[in-house]
Amino acid sequence: MRHILNASGRLTDRGRRFLTTRARTVPFPAQDNPDDTEVIARLAPFPEVDTTMTLARLRQAQDRYGGLVYPTSAWSFQEEIRFEPWPYYAESVDHGPLTEFIDHEVAHPYSVMLRSDGAVVYRFAVDVAVFAEADALIEADALYWECESWIPVVEPKVGQSTAGVREAASRLSLIREGSGNTEWWWESDGFRVHLWRTFAELFQQERQAKWGLWARDEAGLRAAHRFLAGNNLR
Repeated sequence: MRHILNASGRLTDRGRRFLTTRARTVPFPAQDNPDDTEVIARLAPFPEVDTTMTLARLRQAQDRYGGLVYPTSAWSFQEEIRFEPWPYYAESVDHGPLTEFIDHEVAHPYSVMLRSDGAVVYRFAVDVAVFAEADALIEADALYWECESWIPVVEPKVGQSTAGVREAASRLSLIREGSGNTEWWWESDGFRVHLWRTFAELFQQERQAKWGLWARDEAGLRAAHRFLAGNNLR
């Protein structure tokens, strides 16, 4: 499998533009990569796991994402992240063996792991499957990046009320490629809504939930204000 910067695969045009603008690669791996025999040995404590599939997924992730680096304004990070798929397996009661996936430097006390089926799992007191696949995380980062050039209408802040946001936004078009299990994007008429519950789920703190709204241009801004007024949102 070719690296994502050389073969973007199913990424949207937005995702491709984002990587072209923001991403670079660094040498990967920086140390000797465990061979297949060693990886299978590391999976021995997990007899319920299909080692052939898990090994194949690991190698695919290393080939496609290994050494990918970019800065992201995603609310989960807001820093430079590095993709380093590595067979250091940790056990999860809910998700089975998880391998290291993303390295980040800012002192967020959680890790970002890869499940054997390709899902991206954030780990803290609980393990939360945030995205069904790594490309979705990249697409979400691309949405944040694109919104940097849009007009902010609702600014996210910790402790803000998210009551009614998902119900109202669900009447808009879901941006499936950048949405996951704990964060979602919707768009309509030149404005975009983002609901983010990742830290609320990860840290079991409802006050961590946030949402935001951006408009592409003045027409989108007018449509956004109609949406807010029509749904009694602030």
